Amino acid sequence: MFKKKIALALGLAMLAGSSTAWAGGQSAYPLVIDSATNRIMGSLGSVRNSANSLESLDIVIQAGNGFTVAVIFAQDSTAAVAICNTSNKDMIEVLKAATSDAFIDVTHDGLGTCTHVEVRNASFLEPK
Repeated sequence: MFKKKIALALGLAMLAGSSTAWAGGQSAYPLVIDSATNRIMGSLGSVRNSANSLESLDIVIQAGNGFTVAVIFAQDSTAAVAICNTSNKDMIEVLKAATSDAFIDVTHDGLGTCTHVEVRNASFLEPK
């Protein structure tokens, strides 16, 4: 038992004195507005950290007497804009899960209605 404790203490001491740094994966996901596929995607952290002051990616959820609606607004570095909205409760629940650094992937019908939403909260996403 004494030898196990010594070995454990020695191992921990070696690990503590190690100069190797361990880091997870890290990725930036800049805003993409694809009008050919009616798609909006990007990471909120990457858009916020963009050098271009035009870029914006917003999720707005509003509720009133008898209604709830979510709106996705995106503007890229060329000032192209894409907007869609949904009152679909399942899509709104997915959008509510977005953190301030989340990756958002939204497809719309080209007329302003969101048809698919994905929110990804992950350690590899760029923080603000």
